[in-house]
This record gives sequence, C-alpha cells and structure tokens, in this order.
Amino acid sequence: MVKDEKQIKEMVRIRSFFYLLFLILYLIPIAIVLIDGFDNLLQFIRRIVGMAGLSSLFITILLSLLIKESKKIFGINYVKIHHFFSMASVILISIHPVIAAISFGTITIFSPKLDSWNVFLTNAGCPALYLIYFAVITALFRKSILKYWKYFHYLLYPAFLLSAIHGILKGSDSDNRMMFFLVLVMTSVVTIIFFYKRFQNIRKGPG
Repeated sequence: MVKDEKQIKEMVRIRSFFYLLFLILYLIPIAIVLIDGFDNLLQFIRRIVGMAGLSSLFITILLSLLIKESKKIFGINYVKIHHFFSMASVILISIHPVIAAISFGTITIFSPKLDSWNVFLTNAGCPALYLIYFAVITALFRKSILKYWKYFHYLLYPAFLLSAIHGILKGSDSDNRMMFFLVLVMTSVVTIIFFYKRFQNIRKGPG
C-alpha cells in the first residue's frame, strides 16, 4: 500500500512537471510578443501561432519518449495525447503562412525557395510544413504501410529543424535573446531524442 502511494505521488509530480513545461512553452512566446510589441492584430497572431506551432511540434516529439509511461503519467493513451499535440502543431503552423500571405499580399510563401542555401534555409518554414503534412498523412495510412510508416514519421525531426532555422533567420522575434535561447534548447533536445531513438532501434535490431 505504501509503495503504491509513493508511486502515485511520483506520477503526480511527473505529471505536474510536464503540465508546467507545456504551459511555459506556450506562455513564453506570448510574453515575448507582448514585451516586444506588435504593429497590428495580424502580425500578433502570425507570430503567436508560428512560435506556438513550433512548441507543439516540440512537445509531440518529446512525448515520443513516454510511449509506455503515458497512461500512468497523464491517464491518457499515448496515441491520443500524441495526436492532440500533432494536430495542434499542424493547425498552428498552417495558420502562420496563411496570415503571412494575407499580410504581405503574396502566395509565393507557399513555394520553396531554391535560389541558394541561405535563401532556402531562411524560408525553410515552407518545406517544413510540407514535411509535416506528409508525416501526418502517412500516419493515417500506417496500417497499410505498417513496415515503413515509422520511417516517414521521422520526417517530423527535419521538419522541426527547418522550422527552427526559419524562425531564427527570418522570424519577427529572431532578435529576442529569450526566444533564440528557447529555440536553441528545443533544437538541442530534439536532436538528442532523435539519436537516442535511433540508438534504441539499432539495439532492437531489424523489424
């Protein structure tokens, strides 16, 4: 009984930690935009959804470490909480370029720029968005491509990296040190998670 109570308290502490982390990841972008100021409502929304979308994508990848523990920690099946943050990232990151297209009066935002590596990376939000769409679509058909869908799902990692680079090089808040540090930390964590999971898969062997 005592052991069960200790486990329950431990799960509550872990759950509280993650909920606090999620809250911070969404509140920091809002605070940054409010502190730095904004010119109009469209710019405010564009910046918020862009950064919140990146945070949602980060949380989606982070939760991949808790596949087995998700039910105990959150009381929700991993697939459900994974899909929630996945869809949140898709919606938010999709809204970002739509508002940008309206604000700047051009739809070229939706076309990848291949003039040079610098231009490509500065506008990397576009290919990142398409990689996310592709990863989500393949996940919907995972039963039909059971053997390969997880490899397509790994596209979320380069998608995050491209989104982060775009935010740093072209984002309206790229000069903000707090935002730069936040993106840098998230990128580092995502990179560690990628190699950790690859190491796990190598240890498991083929299949």
